[in-house]
Amino acid sequence: MKFMKEIKKILSDACVYFTASEFVLLAVAAAFGQTSPEKGGTVGRFLSLGAAGMIFAACLMMSALNLVFRLGLSGALKVLIHFTGSLIAFSLVFIVIPKAYADFGAIFVRLGIFAVLYAVIAVIVLIVRGIAANRRSDDLEYESQFGEFFSSRNGKH
Repeated sequence: MKFMKEIKKILSDACVYFTASEFVLLAVAAAFGQTSPEKGGTVGRFLSLGAAGMIFAACLMMSALNLVFRLGLSGALKVLIHFTGSLIAFSLVFIVIPKAYADFGAIFVRLGIFAVLYAVIAVIVLIVRGIAANRRSDDLEYESQFGEFFSSRNGKH
């Protein structure tokens, strides 16, 4: 039963990621006037059915990779595994779809952009989690474990 729950979570998260990425792609394509996949163009090639399938596969990979953070590994290893898997998913979308295999300069630029974006998002997530953890610890009231001991020694008991 837990396995099916995890599968449903992966699929629903992948659908959310896919929907968001498709809306972003459509907005960028509309901004550049390249909404026709048949005409191609820089953004237009991402709007074909085949590209949508690859984008969904990448979103599915990203959703499944989020399970890494539930493993009992060190934090650095979790992030390394997630980064590597995310890099593969990113490569699928931004190197395989545009067929940028031969242009090594373009590959390195795209991977560099991905690494910077990943680092920025990771820092934002760490800051938000840190703030949330501080709020949780602030909400806990201090309860003295030795209050009775000290008050009885001072003759106040």
